[in-house]
Amino acid sequence: MNAIARMLVFALGYVASASADTARNVAWPPTPETRSRMTELQMVMSDPKATPGARSAARAELKRLLQSPAAKDPEGDEAPTRARTPLAVAPPMPSPTPPSTSTTSVTGAPRESDPPVAHVVPAPRAIPPFIDPQTGRTLVPGGQVAIDPATGRAYPQVPGGYVDPASGRPIRPR
Repeated sequence: MNAIARMLVFALGYVASASADTARNVAWPPTPETRSRMTELQMVMSDPKATPGARSAARAELKRLLQSPAAKDPEGDEAPTRARTPLAVAPPMPSPTPPSTSTTSVTGAPRESDPPVAHVVPAPRAIPPFIDPQTGRTLVPGGQVAIDPATGRAYPQVPGGYVDPASGRPIRPR
């Protein structure tokens, strides 16, 4: 098996070197014979029983066959290749310039031509519903009174909470 593989690699290498000279003179698109050879090389590359050397030789020959003669550089056969860095480096960014239509000066202070700034006063914080500890009923504050939704009774607001008008008992929200 090993001897057969070596012979196959040798044969493919010989065919690859022979076809390298003829591939430069072939017109594109390839002839049916060249297309059949390309199919054979693709089969060698995809064959799981092929050795890595045979695959490499088939890949190299297929690469040469696929190259169009029109794509070659007329001055030389091989185009010089540049060394590439492992990471592409971005060009330096220019420093930002302040826009000409800015509403503030360079120092950040407002200009005289700036429109007046509107001052918004937030709404007062809503007092959440709370439970009267003595009766266990929920009271819902609303303005100057707290309402018991079950009975509809109003409890007026006093400093520190609300008061039950029937008994005079203070109710403090927790």
